[in-house]
Amino acid sequence: MKIRLLTLPFVLLLLFAVSVQAQVTISPTAVFLDKNSKVGSFYVSNPSNSAVEVRLGFEFAYPATDEDGRVFLNYEDEEAEEKFSLVPHLRAFPTTFVLQPGERQTVRLVGRIPQSSDPGMYWTRMRVSSNQLTPPIGEVAEGQVAAQVSFQIDQVTAVLVQHGDARTGLDIHSSQASVEDGRLVILTNVERTGNSPFIGSVETRVLNSSGEQIDSRRSSTSVYFQNNQRVEFDVSNWPAGEYTVETTFESQRNDISSQNLLQISEVSERTTFSIE
Repeated sequence: MKIRLLTLPFVLLLLFAVSVQAQVTISPTAVFLDKNSKVGSFYVSNPSNSAVEVRLGFEFAYPATDEDGRVFLNYEDEEAEEKFSLVPHLRAFPTTFVLQPGERQTVRLVGRIPQSSDPGMYWTRMRVSSNQLTPPIGEVAEGQVAAQVSFQIDQVTAVLVQHGDARTGLDIHSSQASVEDGRLVILTNVERTGNSPFIGSVETRVLNSSGEQIDSRRSSTSVYFQNNQRVEFDVSNWPAGEYTVETTFESQRNDISSQNLLQISEVSERTTFSIE
């Protein structure tokens, strides 16, 4: 019996092609259930040329940061899960379906939170898994090669619902700026207050000694409990001197309607650094 090996570049190309075909799109990127009816919906679309099977699953998790400000999803906070998890109260219709090329499916979500539950924001992470529906391989003659790859794509997004009096806020505990090897790194230690996560954006502005803005960064962020917000700048071509960093958090995001965000007054912090 002859054995033919597929070269590595061909295998990678094959996997990439299959993964693109199996990809679905989700809209919106975060699902907020209506705070009164506790009902919401989102859309799953298949822009590829092949049929895909889609499955939904739910796990409690939230974005957190390590001491260096690197973001990860925390799936292991049992105390928070017991207090804020939406998983036991959430139902989706449907949870498994097939999308033909160009089709779109509406998925409805219902969160039945008991009235006796503590007020606040409840949430979960929704995993949308999709894979291409491939026909079975037929008979293969001796000496020929056939391959069938099943490639699953997982997309994770947030599902949240407000129950009762939900409120949030932010306390900035510290902000530090350091310069090393031509990189400016700002770490802002921030903690949310109230009974709900802060979801919004953060703007970081760098000012020179004359108060003129040199550079800025703006990005979406969320603080479920306590974060080290990390922002970096390339300062390799900046002149020597004294600088000020201003970090501002606000309840606005380009990808989420303001009516779904708990509003707070802007919270800012300043710190200084020097380039020698």
